[in-house]
Amino acid sequence: MIGTGPTVQVTLQLPRGMFERVSQAALTEQRQVGDLLNDLVAEGLETHMTIRELLEQVSRDYRDRLAREGKLDQSSDAVQQELRALREQVAHDLYPG
Repeated sequence: MIGTGPTVQVTLQLPRGMFERVSQAALTEQRQVGDLLNDLVAEGLETHMTIRELLEQVSRDYRDRLAREGKLDQSSDAVQQELRALREQVAHDLYPG
């Protein structure tokens, strides 16, 4: 079981199909359903935080790049216009004439 220390008892409602999957996994792993659920919640929280941190880093990197390019304060209309011009240039390069 992940984590030690004081615990709090909670009541959890799961769709029947999900509970059956957890029950089957617990049976296969020869574990108690509650112990498996505890680990699944802990692992899910860890994954959630990892993804959140990754997205925050990507966002920071993108903002930094925009700042370096002088485009951090660019309006959405200007971004759209730039993307349209880029699309037209790519189309022209790939399909001239």
